[in-house]
Amino acid sequence: MSVKSIRFSGEITSSGIVNFEGTNAPWAIKTALKDRYGGEKWHNNVKFAKHAIKKVGKTEDGKPIYDVCLKISKDCIRQGIFKEDQPIHNPGIVYSDTIFNKSLASSAGLLRAYFYPEKRIKRKSCIYISEAVQNSNNVSTIDVGTMNAPKKTKEEKDDDSGLTLHYKETIAGLTTYEFEGAIDLSELQFISISETYDRKAIDTDYIDFYISELEKVVGGKIEKGYFIKNTATNGLPEKGILLNSEQVKKLVKDFFERLFDFEIIRGASGRAWLSDLKVMFKENGVDNGEYQNMGNVDEVIGKIDDIHVFYDTFNEVEAIKLYEAMDIGKKKNSDVKKSKKVKKEDPVKEDAIAE
Repeated sequence: MSVKSIRFSGEITSSGIVNFEGTNAPWAIKTALKDRYGGEKWHNNVKFAKHAIKKVGKTEDGKPIYDVCLKISKDCIRQGIFKEDQPIHNPGIVYSDTIFNKSLASSAGLLRAYFYPEKRIKRKSCIYISEAVQNSNNVSTIDVGTMNAPKKTKEEKDDDSGLTLHYKETIAGLTTYEFEGAIDLSELQFISISETYDRKAIDTDYIDFYISELEKVVGGKIEKGYFIKNTATNGLPEKGILLNSEQVKKLVKDFFERLFDFEIIRGASGRAWLSDLKVMFKENGVDNGEYQNMGNVDEVIGKIDDIHVFYDTFNEVEAIKLYEAMDIGKKKNSDVKKSKKVKKEDPVKEDAIAE
């Protein structure tokens, strides 16, 4: 099977809550408390779970009926999938060229999005994941408890009675959620090293080191050159690196290994894990295909014979000529604008220049 698109649908099971709102969530914190000086202060002793609103039916007169249910945000799911790859989003790695370029060439760097304005490089994520929305019928509740507060003043420290604060926290039993996702194989197989489309993905000063690290990750030799998308209409190629079918399959395998190992542990509040996964492989855009149950990574990779190549190789000499012609056109346009500006500001000066 020559695959053009990979979609997946999964179920997450949780015991307890793993994704909470911030303490300043406007829908959760209804009233601001006043401090001793009359100023507002927020009650921070609350932990409310993230919720989604979904349509569950209609009234007799056709009006929609909505219900509130638990959810796990897409960012939280990504954290659970790539929990072992956090250095890629540590801004401090830009100060070590070795660590930085190794991170960009890693599986996480190729699969996840990143943006480093200091280096003027970025990469769009090829992984789409939706929020996981509750599909079970259990109901969450608000637990009210107490805890000892720290004593700050001398009077409080000398007081044996201590201070007690109330807190509120969302709790839930065994809950299931459903989510969907997809892998953009076109985005995954190409790594731009050009600023043509404002998506330069690597530091070209260290391109040889980057390629050597990339070869260790995906295996085989790396093809670098000028490429153009099969469906491109503007005829302008882009300089970059194109991964072959086997190298893309290696990255797809790395992603599904992470997905099958998905787990979130939120201290004493809860734990979540992947409980079911279905995958759809599409050979073209018309065929809807069917979701197939997958129990492990080998089953997923076994369904893929080949990865469709979305790019064609472009002759390097012809590509350079195109860019040179484009640069000449830009310069002429810039000179015309400068000439018009001078004429508008000082017509006499413009006449002198002409003479």
